[in-house]
Amino acid sequence: MYITTVSKKNPYSSKVFEYQRLVESIRTSRGPRQKFILNLGKLPLPKSKWELLVQRIEDIIYGQESLLPLDPEIERLAQGYAQDLIQKLEEEYDESGPAYELLDIDSLSNSRDRRIGAEYVSLSYLRRLGLESCLEGCKFTKRQVEVACLLIIGRMVWPGSEKRTYRWARYISGLDELLDTDFRHLSLKTLYRVSDKILKNKEAIERHLRDKERDLFSLDEKIILYDLTNTFFEGVGAKNSKAKFGRSKEKRNDCRLVTLGLILDGNGFPKASRVFPGNQSEPMTLLDMVKELKKAAPSLGTKERPTIVIDAGIATEENLRKLKKDGYHYICVSRKRMKPPESDDFVVIKNEKANKIEAHIKTSGGEVFLYCKTRLRQKKEKAIQSRLEQYFEAELDRIACGLKKKGGIKNYQKVCERIGRAREKYAKIAQFYEISVEEKDGRATSVNWKYVKKTDSDNHFSGSYWLRTDRTDLSEEEIWDIYTMLTDLEDAFRTMKSEIGIRPNYHQKEDRSDGHIFITLIAYHIVHSIRTALKNQGINYRWETIRSILSTHNRVTNRLKSKEGKTIYVRKCIEAEPQHKLIYDALNLDYIPCKPKKCRI
Repeated sequence: MYITTVSKKNPYSSKVFEYQRLVESIRTSRGPRQKFILNLGKLPLPKSKWELLVQRIEDIIYGQESLLPLDPEIERLAQGYAQDLIQKLEEEYDESGPAYELLDIDSLSNSRDRRIGAEYVSLSYLRRLGLESCLEGCKFTKRQVEVACLLIIGRMVWPGSEKRTYRWARYISGLDELLDTDFRHLSLKTLYRVSDKILKNKEAIERHLRDKERDLFSLDEKIILYDLTNTFFEGVGAKNSKAKFGRSKEKRNDCRLVTLGLILDGNGFPKASRVFPGNQSEPMTLLDMVKELKKAAPSLGTKERPTIVIDAGIATEENLRKLKKDGYHYICVSRKRMKPPESDDFVVIKNEKANKIEAHIKTSGGEVFLYCKTRLRQKKEKAIQSRLEQYFEAELDRIACGLKKKGGIKNYQKVCERIGRAREKYAKIAQFYEISVEEKDGRATSVNWKYVKKTDSDNHFSGSYWLRTDRTDLSEEEIWDIYTMLTDLEDAFRTMKSEIGIRPNYHQKEDRSDGHIFITLIAYHIVHSIRTALKNQGINYRWETIRSILSTHNRVTNRLKSKEGKTIYVRKCIEAEPQHKLIYDALNLDYIPCKPKKCRI
C-alpha cells in the first residue's frame, strides 16, 4: 500500500483542491493498475512521513506492534485510518450455520467498544412513532434525518449540549451502526443546521406525534393538564428576546430564564408546547395556550367537552370564565379564601398506613368545591411551619441582640429595614407575627415580637386545600383523582430537567435556544412512550434506570489470528443479559440490535 495525491478543479472557479488516497498496485490483463483502498482527505503530514504512516496502518490491521517509537501524530492518524479501513471491509454474515477456524486464542483482542442498548430501544420507539417518515415529509434529506435521530436520541441517552452529543456520537455510541451510517466525520455545524430545521417544522412534528400516539396508545384526551416551568441560561442571552430574569424554579436567580408552557393529556402525553419569556406572568399564558391547543388539535373535544386541570397560580377568575366560554370544563385549586367546613361529614378517599386523605364536598353558584385533608401533607407543612418559625425568630433575635452589642446596628431606620428584609425572606410565616420597635432620639432601643395569629397559621399549614370545578357529575374521589394527574405534568418537567437535559441551555440565539427545548420535548415524547409500554407490562422504571441498565449492552470488534496467518475481525453485540432481556421482552424487541460483521485481512 502507498499514498498518492489526487487533484480536482472546481468547475466554477480556477481553484484546485488536492487530497490523498491510500492505494495498492495490482496486476491486471491490461498491466499494473492502482486499486483504491481509502480516502485520507488532506493529510496534515509532510510527504517524507507518508511511508511511516502506511507502515503503521498495516501494523495495526495485522495486529503487530511498532518496533520503533513513532511521532504521536502519525500514531493518531494511523489508528483512525486503520479503523476506517477495517470498518469498510466488514460485511454482514449469517450466523445460522457453524463457521470453523483454527485460531490463536492468545491473539484475541477487542476494540471499538460502543454502547448500543439504550440507543436500540430509543431508535425502535422513534420508528414506532413514525418520526423518520415525518421528517422525510418535512423535506429532510436522508443525511438530515440521520442527524435529527442523532440529536433526539442523544438528548435521551447522553443528555447535554450539541457539543456533548457530537462527542458522544463519535467516540461512545453505536447509534451510527443502528442507522447504517457513519458519524465519525460529522461536523458540529451540521448538528446546528438540523436543529434549526427541526424547529422550523415544529407544528408539523407535534401534530404527527399527537396523532401517532393517539392511535398507538388509544388515548381518549378527555383530561387536559396545563402548567409552566422555567429553565436557566449559561451566559447573558443578549440575542434572545425571551431570556429574562425571573423567579427561577431551580433557585438560579443569577441567570436569565425562559419559560416552557406545556399541555399534556390525562395519560401524560404532550399535546402542545410554547416557549415564553422568563418573566412571563403565569395566568396570562393560559388563554394563549388554549388558542394553541385549538389550532393544534381542532378535533379535540368534538365528542365530549375536555376538562382542563390547572394549578392555583393560573386559575384566576377571568381564566376560569374564559375556559367555560370556550367550551372547556376545569378543575383547579381554589384561590378563594374559604374556611374549613364545620361539618364532620368527610368521605375517605384514600386510607393507607402512611397517608390518609379525607374530603368534604360543597356546591355553590353552579360550582363544586372539595375540601381535602391529607395526613402526609399535614406532617410536611407542620414541619415547614416549625422550621420557618425557628428561622424567623432567630433572625429577629439577631436584630434585637445587635442593639446591645458594640458596633451593632442601632439606627432606627436601618433596624426597621432589617426587619422588613426578614419579613420578605420569611413572608409565609411573618404575616402571623406582630413586631414593634421602640425608639429614642433616632435610635432603636428594643425589638419585640408576638405570635398573634397562631390559629390562622395552623390553618395555613394544615395540609388541607380546596379544589374547585364546574363539573357537578363527579364524586369526591373522581375530582381528587383528576386533579392529582397534575403530578404527571410535574413528573414530565422533572424528567426533562434531570434526565433528558433541557438545562442548562448554552445557546445565545433565540431560535437555537427554542430548538434545544423542542428537541428535548421530542425526546420526552419517545421516553414517555417507552415508559408507558413498559408500565403496561408491569415495569415501572424511571428513564434514568432504563438507560442505566441498557448502558451495559455494547457492541465490540474482536480480532484473532488464524493458522494460515490471516487476521480475522468479527464485530458483534455482546450477549444480552437477563436485565436487558427483561426490557427487550416487555417492548417486543429482539435481543440482537444489529447483525454481526466480519472481515479477513
